[in-house]
Amino acid sequence: MTKRSFLVYCFAAKISAATSVRTRITWVNGIGYNEKHMEVEGGKISRLFGASIDYCFNPSAMIADDDMVGYLNDLRQAGTQKLGRITMEVDALVK
Repeated sequence: MTKRSFLVYCFAAKISAATSVRTRITWVNGIGYNEKHMEVEGGKISRLFGASIDYCFNPSAMIADDDMVGYLNDLRQAGTQKLGRITMEVDALVK
């Protein structure tokens, strides 16, 4: 998702919230995020929308920010999901 499309999505969700339409916001982390990142960023998104954020943590193989092997493993996993393979992370999001 590009920055512009994310902002458009945020704007649309704000409008939905303002018109009393129930909106559920679920956030799934990207490559290299850990649960601490999710808690901090989830709080910011929550304040932005004035609503609680459900987040589905997608575990990262990266141990540190400079872990290239972990990054490549995360990239492989994301590519697999983009090709339509159902992984346990996809099942967790559905639940």
